[in-house]
Amino acid sequence: MEEDIVEVRENLISLSKEAADDDQPLRWFEELYSRAERNSMMIPWATLEANPIMLKWLESRNFSGKALVVGCGLGDDAIGLEKLGWEVTAFDISSACVNWCKERFPNSNVDWRVADLLNPPEEWLGNFDLVVEIHILQAIPDGGIRETGAQSLPKLLNKGGHLLCIGRLDDGRQLEMNPPPWPLKRSWLIEQFEDLREVDFELFTKSGSPTTPRFVASWIRI
Repeated sequence: MEEDIVEVRENLISLSKEAADDDQPLRWFEELYSRAERNSMMIPWATLEANPIMLKWLESRNFSGKALVVGCGLGDDAIGLEKLGWEVTAFDISSACVNWCKERFPNSNVDWRVADLLNPPEEWLGNFDLVVEIHILQAIPDGGIRETGAQSLPKLLNKGGHLLCIGRLDDGRQLEMNPPPWPLKRSWLIEQFEDLREVDFELFTKSGSPTTPRFVASWIRI
């Protein structure tokens, strides 16, 4: 099992490096989902359940409306939101990924879309009560496009809308690692979302990687 995880990890790094070398740094998402051939074990972040940190965050907030899931992966977060009563749009840059979601959840009312965070559809701007970004910004390489992606997120919120972000934190003590993911600094997040008001910022760790600091944070558009 450990050998399988190492192989999946090496495949991800190889695809990411090749895409970056070809000046198409986001191409590897489509390649990863296409080559997986519906084997979720080949998708390193696929847990086949809604993110528990997201669900816990929502537990303490009694609100619903229109939600957008950024980089929806295999769709479990979108389905989790739908079960809580949200009207959900979920998108990914990979068409293979989105088609996989549709096959997994044929009876869902989620609006599955192929879209690019760097250039979101105009009709989405100012349209959502909740935007959920989990492990997406940290999967985008530096060099300008990560900032472009981050700065798109506040534009998707309506007035009073919440942005929820979950990811790895760069606290200055990380050991060298082969990215992706690229942990994010809190100062970087504050800079990207300066037009929003921070609501909360909490640290946590996962049982499988207790030395890796992670964050769950939210902002509101006022």
